[in-house]
Amino acid sequence: MKIPTVKYIMKKWLRHKLDLGLDTVASHEIETDLVTYGKEYWGKLHTPSTYSRAWRDLKSGKELDDIDVSKVRKVKTKSAETTWRLITGG
Repeated sequence: MKIPTVKYIMKKWLRHKLDLGLDTVASHEIETDLVTYGKEYWGKLHTPSTYSRAWRDLKSGKELDDIDVSKVRKVKTKSAETTWRLITGG
């Protein structure tokens, strides 16, 4: 297998979250949980800012269609951090 890209790792992580019934992503998860996931499951250590850049790119394009995510919506929470909901299906 060739070396997985940052976007590939991120899409696998998002799909895993969805499979567990978790349809929200908070900025702290990208900066901590995703970094750990990439290192432990894929042997790739990327910085939180690398994943954050990839996330901005993924949510603005059509690449999330690969994992059945049709839209990404910002969710209002009581926290100062940003949280998004992954909308699946057509």
